[in-house]
Amino acid sequence: MRAFGSGLAILVAVAMWLLSANPALARNELTVVALDGTKTVFSYDELVKMPVTTITTSTPWTEGKHDFTGVSFAELLKNNGIEGGNIRVFALNDYSVTVPAERLTATGAILAYQMDGKAMSVRDKGPYWVIFPFDSDPDLQTDQYWSYAVWQVKSINAQP
Repeated sequence: MRAFGSGLAILVAVAMWLLSANPALARNELTVVALDGTKTVFSYDELVKMPVTTITTSTPWTEGKHDFTGVSFAELLKNNGIEGGNIRVFALNDYSVTVPAERLTATGAILAYQMDGKAMSVRDKGPYWVIFPFDSDPDLQTDQYWSYAVWQVKSINAQP
């Protein structure tokens, strides 16, 4: 019993250290940076208050079709003064990809915060995941678009 208690204490300490090392992860925050450098930080609660879009689609990383709910990139970018250009999407592990803004808006892509009505944990590709309506158009079922589908998103930065 004593060994279990020590192991649990170490596990809790490591978890707390990881969360404190990445405050955005601990609070499910999303940072959006406009071209002029204006930074806006959104909490999960603020994102769910924005107009809601749901996409039902399959992905290469999940089995079957799922309902992904989030805010459309058209709405998110417009509300942050981002028009055109490129968007650099960063994941919690600092993976990033540059996406032409038009590819996000014209295809109806969303920044998903729920899958099948439940908030997504980091383990389940959350807290935020770039989702395209993959099943609606074969042109979206390519390596290029799959590379744009960043999960564990922490920030979105406008680029010229």
